[in-house]
Order: sequence, then structure tokens, then C-alpha cells
Amino acid sequence: MSRVFQLAQAVKLSLILGMTTGTLLLGSHLKVDAESRTTAHRQLQNTKVKLAQNSPAISRFQTLAEADELYQKGQLQAAENLYRKVKPDFATSDRRRTAIYEVEQLPGDGQVYWRNANEGLQQNLDSKIFLPLQLLLSNYPEFIKGHLLLAEACDKKPEACKSNAKDGQPKNALEVLERAVELYPDDPELLKAKIKALAKEQRFLEASIAARQFATIYVDYPEAPEFEKLAEKNLQRHHSKLNDDLRFQGIFSTVVGGVKAFSTKDWQSGVSGFETISMLLQGESAFGKEVADKLVKQYQQEGKLLEDPQVLNYVRGIGGRLEPLMGRKFDYEYYVIQDSAINAFALPGGKVFVNVGAILGTNSEAELAGLLSHEISHAVLSHGFQRVAQSQFISGLSNVIPISNMFQEMVGKEYSRENERQADILGTRVLNKAGYAADGLRNLMATLNAKSGGKEQTSWQSTHPAPAERVAYLEGLIKSNNYNRYAFEGVKKHQEIQNLIQGIAPSQDSKPAASQPAKKPPKGKPNSITKPIRGIVAIAAGLTRDNIEIRIDGGKVESDRNFTINFIVENRSDRAFAFVPLYAEVVTESGKKLKTRFSSAQAQVPAGGSIKGEVQVLGQSWNSQGSQNLTLVIKESTGGGRIFRIPF
Repeated sequence: MSRVFQLAQAVKLSLILGMTTGTLLLGSHLKVDAESRTTAHRQLQNTKVKLAQNSPAISRFQTLAEADELYQKGQLQAAENLYRKVKPDFATSDRRRTAIYEVEQLPGDGQVYWRNANEGLQQNLDSKIFLPLQLLLSNYPEFIKGHLLLAEACDKKPEACKSNAKDGQPKNALEVLERAVELYPDDPELLKAKIKALAKEQRFLEASIAARQFATIYVDYPEAPEFEKLAEKNLQRHHSKLNDDLRFQGIFSTVVGGVKAFSTKDWQSGVSGFETISMLLQGESAFGKEVADKLVKQYQQEGKLLEDPQVLNYVRGIGGRLEPLMGRKFDYEYYVIQDSAINAFALPGGKVFVNVGAILGTNSEAELAGLLSHEISHAVLSHGFQRVAQSQFISGLSNVIPISNMFQEMVGKEYSRENERQADILGTRVLNKAGYAADGLRNLMATLNAKSGGKEQTSWQSTHPAPAERVAYLEGLIKSNNYNRYAFEGVKKHQEIQNLIQGIAPSQDSKPAASQPAKKPPKGKPNSITKPIRGIVAIAAGLTRDNIEIRIDGGKVESDRNFTINFIVENRSDRAFAFVPLYAEVVTESGKKLKTRFSSAQAQVPAGGSIKGEVQVLGQSWNSQGSQNLTLVIKESTGGGRIFRIPF
């Protein structure tokens, strides 16, 4: 084996030296043709006309809008009653059998298979081991101990395992466990066995990722801390092996040079395997930032970045509700791309890109949140990053490939069934915890399936296939976990943003001072040629801590020197939350307190309830560029004493 090949194999699993971030997620390769924006605008200008011609759609929209208003007021039962009028019960459910662990739970023939297999192990008779276990798992895949015993037998007798396996059956211990974990991803014993099998093959990075995925998805399980430790242990083993391999090759000290070389490349340039390795060794966030910076520059040059602050703030507000619940802390930034394809993706480190088509192609804020939650889940769970680690891009240190090809490897290919289910589980759980209707993702997939009708698929569908079976799986996931389908849909605000994009209600300022990600809005003075703004304005921001969410949801400009912002406090915890409006503040970036008047129906939010309030900011002009560069500060007066700071 050549030294270059040995090094490439050692580094293939190295990409996650900084495994503190998730990796890329969704999408397809974001094809943008010259007509995409024109076509999207032309098609979507007719939205209101089509709605006017469709009275059932009007009725449904009005019902959802009314239910949303009740939900935000804390009248949850009244809201649910309305939601149920237009959201019928699921007709299907996931058909996965409930796992069983005791032999006595098996039917008679299953117990015979189990007994024969154990006798075969004692007698060392291959035919008496593998055939009974294959029959057992074929008929009763829900019997967890059967998978574990077959994996153990394959580990002890690899040749016999392979020779006795029929077409379509696993041929080694790891394949046995991978199939079992796909069926029962929440079973700790199956995953521990899989991690052990990966480590035995010195696939330490994959073992670490598998452990971290469990700890992130099933954070409430008592085994979660144990898997966190397993993740760290295998990551350290991976680092140690990698460093040994690099020192063996005598090139460890030249890694930094590769990083510098990568950072000077443009989007069209080729990059060598060594330069890729060098960048990846800096960690997921650093690598993601490098790729994101190049991608943003490319979109800017092509005029494809949408810079409207109201649209950016809307996307940022949705992301702000999801981020604290994802389980990994990234430096999130959001970009909106002028592309009519229904698509979105996130690069390592939380650089999230959303197509205009995704906003226009979804029916509600909950559906768009479902899309983002699913895609961010792919990143949090390191799916795309792991795929790059296993790719051919670093199989030869001198091989040169375009940076755009590497991007395609991350987000332009179909995810595995296991990856999709993991993202479904985490994404739907986060959607539910964030207070959105838990079926947002399911509804989006059902809509896309109905629209495609078996014909041409959307860009997102091409990398995230959603057959009827998967929609049914999502329904089963929601039902089995008692997630709330009758929570916030957000249809009214979503339609306002869609109208804004379509040009029905033009933005107050379509050309902000600079192209910046939505998380870090540009500073600057209002456009001097823009007329003073009066009336309702769109602005969104939010913060969630310990199941308490405070978010800003629109406002009103009364005069050149006074404006009011609306805020909502949602308490999804099991105890009351209270604050004192007198001590709430609005401060500038330098910390200066502005003169304000707070009003709310009440200052105490019961467990499971919500309230709406207003804060009038006096002596401060409204910045028409969207970001006010101010922070709303609300201090808890109950036991926790938490301080919520919401920039807007």
C-alpha cells in the first residue's frame, strides 16, 4: 500500500477534527437559469387572483389565520378547535412493529428459532446458527436480541456469516447492526453494538458521529450522557490515529500551508486533495465558513442574493426559534437566494441558504420552518460532512477538483434512508418544541408529492425523496410522540412575506447598505430619498431559553421619533413565568437605555400559556433598512432570574 494511499485512508475520517458543529444539509445544486426569477415573479403575481377564485382556499386560510391569532393570545383550546376544522386526522400511521426484548414475548415458532440458534452456538454448528437466526429476524424483526445474537455470530464466524447469507441479507456483523439500527434507531443496545463494531474496524470518526447523533436526537433518554462520552472517546481515538498517520508521513507541519492555499481560491478554481484535507482539519465551522464565503461572493457577482431586510428578518426569526433547540451551537447566518426552485441547505457551522422558491412554495410559516428544521438537522447530525469524509476528493493528495464539485458532494446528492429518518426525527421534534404545528414538514412533503403527481420533482425532492411511505412515517412519528399538530401555522405573516417578494407590497427599502447575512443585519442610515415610514412595519426576532420564548412580531411607526414593537411571550414550561414591565428596557448597541412605555395584558404567563404586549420606543427614529440595531431586554421576576436579550 503506497504512503499516499495510507494517508488518504487515514484522513478520510479526519474531517471532523472540530466535531463541535454539524454539517451541511439539504438541497440540490441550486440550479439558477436566466429565467428563474422572471418566471417565479410572473407565476406568483397571480397568487391572489387564484386564491380569489378558490373559495375553499379562502375559507381555510381565514380559519387558520383566526386560529393563529387565538393561539398567540394563549387561548389554546379555542385555537385547537379551529385548527381541527381544516386539519383532519391522519388516515395512515407508521407500520413499524413495537420492539420486544424477551424471548417469552415471541410466538412459539420464534422461540424455537431462538433456542436452535443458541444450541448451534454451543455445538459450533454453522447451519444451526445462521439459518434459524435468519428465519427469526425475517419473521420477527422487532426482536432486538435476535439482531444482537446474529451480529455476535457474524463477528465470531465472518466467513460462515457471509456464506450463509442469501441475497439481500446482511453479510457481516456491521451490516446486521446497521440494518437493525435503521429499523430501531432509538434502541441504545443496538447502537452501542454498532459503535463497537465501527471502532473494531478503526472507523473512529463514524463511531463518534453515531454516538453524538443518538445523544442529540434522543436527548431525553437516560443513556444520552453515556453516548456523549462515547462520542468524545471515539473522537479522541480518531484524532490520535490521524496524528500518528500524519507524523508517519512527515507532513504534519505543512497543513497550515494547505489552509492558506484553500482560502485564496475562487469558486471556479480547482483545489487539491491536500488543500481540502488541510482545510477540513481546521474543523467543520472553519471549513463551512470558507465555502460559504466563496458561495456568497459567487451569488453576489451573479446578482442572486436577495437583500430585502424584511424577508431576511422573517427567515432569521424562524431560524431564531429553531436554533436553541437543535442541540449544537453554531454561529448561524441566513441568506436568501433569488431562485424559483423549492430548496434550502445549510453548510457546516450553520450557514443557511434559502431559495425564494422555498418561501413562495410553502403554504405557511410552519411548513417553511419544517423545511429549515429538517435541513439544519442534517447539518447538526454531520450527515453531509461525513459524506465528504468518505468521498473520493481526498483519495489522492495531488488530485485537483473544482470547489463547486466539493459543494455538490456535500449538499447535491440524495441522503440515505437512515440519514433522512434521523433528520425527520430531530427536525420534527424541534418543530414541535418551537411551538410550530408539528406536521409542518409532513404537510410540505404531502403538498410536494401532490403537486408533482409522479412527474418532474422539485430540487428539494430530488435529494430528499418523499414517497407516501415516508409521509406515513412522519404521521406515525407525530402520533407516537403526541406532538401537537394544532399549534401555530403562521399563514398571515407568511402570505405578507410572499406578497412582498412578489412585488405586491414593495419593501420600504430594497437596497440595504451592504450584502450581509440576516443574522448580522447591516448598519446604516435610512435612505435619504425614502419617504418617512408610517403605519404597520414587518420585523421579526426571537429568543428561546428553557422553554420560554420571547419574540418580536411586527410593529407600528407612529411618527418620525416614535414607534411601537409587538412582543409575544410563550411559556412552554411546567411552571409560571413572570416579568415586570417597569424593568424591561430597549437599549442601543452602546448600552444606552431608550425612553420606553411597556404595556401588556398581564406580566405573568401561566405554564403552557402566552401573552402579547407592546413597547413604545420614544425619541428614536425608525430605520427603514429593517434592522434597528437595538435590543429588547426583559428580566424574569420569578425564581430563575433569567435575562432575555432580543436584538432587532
